[in-house]
Amino acid sequence: MQPKSRSLQNTIQTLEAELIKLRQQHHAIQLRAESIHAQQSFHQQERQRLQQQIQQHSGGIEIGQAQLKHLEDQLIAHEHRLQQHKTALAELEQSSTHTRWQQAQEALNQQEAVWQSLDQDLRSRQQNLVELSHQEQRTHEKIQQRHLRIQELRTKQTELINLTAQSQSQEKQFTSQIQHYQQRLSELELTLSNTREERDAAHRLLQQQQRNQQQYQWQLQKHIETVAELTNQLSQIQHQLSQIVLPDPCPPIPEHFTLEQLQNEQRRLQRRLQALEPVNMMAIAEYDAVTDRLTELSDRLETLNQERTELLIRIENFTTLRQRAFLQAFEAVNQNFKTIFAELSDGDGYLQLEYPQAPLSGGLNLVAHPKGKPVQHLSSMSGGEKSLTALSFIFALQRYRPSPFYAFDEVDMFLDGANVERLSRMVQQQATLAQFIVVSLRRPMIEAADRTIGVTQARGAHTQVLGLELRPSAAM
Repeated sequence: MQPKSRSLQNTIQTLEAELIKLRQQHHAIQLRAESIHAQQSFHQQERQRLQQQIQQHSGGIEIGQAQLKHLEDQLIAHEHRLQQHKTALAELEQSSTHTRWQQAQEALNQQEAVWQSLDQDLRSRQQNLVELSHQEQRTHEKIQQRHLRIQELRTKQTELINLTAQSQSQEKQFTSQIQHYQQRLSELELTLSNTREERDAAHRLLQQQQRNQQQYQWQLQKHIETVAELTNQLSQIQHQLSQIVLPDPCPPIPEHFTLEQLQNEQRRLQRRLQALEPVNMMAIAEYDAVTDRLTELSDRLETLNQERTELLIRIENFTTLRQRAFLQAFEAVNQNFKTIFAELSDGDGYLQLEYPQAPLSGGLNLVAHPKGKPVQHLSSMSGGEKSLTALSFIFALQRYRPSPFYAFDEVDMFLDGANVERLSRMVQQQATLAQFIVVSLRRPMIEAADRTIGVTQARGAHTQVLGLELRPSAAM
């Protein structure tokens, strides 16, 4: 059962890795879609601005045409007057009045100057009108280019929507497969626990049988030793009997044997028994004591084996509970880290176990994806990115299990102004769960504090501590 459950776990881990990869691709597609939407909105705004410029230029063209028409009318009138003056001049030249001729000449010069100025103004108006028409043509060309670009962006948007739908369907499919495998894994775990209980019962029965076998072997050994001892005694008796000289043939026992003779024979036999001494009369008592001791030790051994089995079961349960609690804490902290890192850096990041199959045997990796940069580890980041990543991990731990207070010493040193403002807002948000003591030289962090203590160098070699209350209405 174990290889099958291990293969299912490997399959689930593979599917989870593919799901994470698909989520990353989905996120990248969403970022591209947002970028395309932003470009489309920008192009639409540019299109509106160009249309406004076209309307303005159209109004200017109409005004210029009206002014041009007005100037043409004035030019016709001035030409008519000039013709009249030329006719009058010709009449004056034919006449003899010199003074009137000079006055008419001056009037003619003035009219020619006015006509030249009007002609120059007309030419400039015509030039402006030509420039406006060219500018309108260029604007129309830009609008056509923007229309083509918008069509391309809409095509890309449609493709991205299709890819997003495909990725979502694949994600749902993988999610259903993972749920199916998790259900099968839970069933296998239940079967494995039942098998373990049967194995433990069989192990206890085997140990009991082994103890019984050892006891039987010990009793058999004792019986073999007793038989050997009795065999030795029998051989000794046979040897003694062989040394007794009996008449050959043995005399028959008389039928009329007296009591005294029998008593004498009894005494003789008793002397022979006494010759077999010394006999250990405590052997039976010692045998009973050793048997009791063996029974006691066997009971203690069985008790110890049972306690050992229970301890092994408790250790296994404790290991399982510890791993389960660690995974629950890891999932919660990972979710908090994703949310907080997205708020601080406009990117995405997550926590990664070094050995997912044995989480308690390895370390932990922080994988971060700042906005506009590829996925990279903590060692390849800049100082500001490292600070944001470390602070995100600290805040994620705080949300899971807050401490009474936190002390930060210039954690915003490598951050720019926008990131310092985000960090100050995050500290204000987390300050509802714990107390924060922050040492900082940045203005956004100082302005976000409820109480500010300033340390400055006074006269001489001493420092001066100043208490400031930037927000009098703020609570402690």
